[in-house]
Amino acid sequence: MILAGVAHNNPDHTSGWRSFFAALIVIAGGAFVLAGAVAGITAWRGAQRPGARSLRGALFATTGLFVAVGLAIGAIGVWLY
Repeated sequence: MILAGVAHNNPDHTSGWRSFFAALIVIAGGAFVLAGAVAGITAWRGAQRPGARSLRGALFATTGLFVAVGLAIGAIGVWLY
């Protein structure tokens, strides 16, 4: 009895906990990328004010960090899958 699994078309690749947790890691990586994108959009809109231009570099670096970490986490999940 399989308690959790991810459906796919390959009959040689059995579904199970490993596939479930790999998919969960891919979703977590996507959440990091989404958080980075939201931070970037927020930074871009907030940096339009005259006094906030000095924060633009730091906020974009944070966005890049979130996106890079999210892609790395997602890549680990794809590798495990």
